[in-house]
Amino acid sequence: MTWTQRPVLDCAERGMMVPCGDNLRSYFLALQNRLRRGRVCCGDWKRILGPSPTFKIGVTGVFLDPPYSDLANRDKDIYSEDSLSVAHDVREWAIANGDNKLLRIALCGYEGEHDMPATWDCVAWKGNGGYANANGDDSTPGTANAHKERIWFSPHCLPKPQPELWEKF
Repeated sequence: MTWTQRPVLDCAERGMMVPCGDNLRSYFLALQNRLRRGRVCCGDWKRILGPSPTFKIGVTGVFLDPPYSDLANRDKDIYSEDSLSVAHDVREWAIANGDNKLLRIALCGYEGEHDMPATWDCVAWKGNGGYANANGDDSTPGTANAHKERIWFSPHCLPKPQPELWEKF
């Protein structure tokens, strides 16, 4: 399985598709293989993104997916620990560190949520709508927002994302 492929999903649970059986095993084996040389950090994002756990150990990929900000027109308090401003702080960190040749940064958000420098690539993609899609109603805000998904890539991300790869998602 390559990074552009998703596992075959064949078990429905609470209206969502989840890997199960042999597919679950192959999914985790592929994930294990993909992450075998990776380093996964947990904790406050400000501590994790300091120099020691990132570029001081070499080229580091940073995937930032903060809660949607106040600019995303979302409900407040949908997360157990919520913030409408942390996305702004994360964006500022990403911009401040985007020119570091040892950092390859990806920042997720909605169209119009992050004002990024022109040197960053933006890839539009469509989410599946999450739990909002469980009832099959395309008129819910969650399914409408699925078309607003964006990922911004810092100038040193290699290779440059190809839009046709994202069509599979």
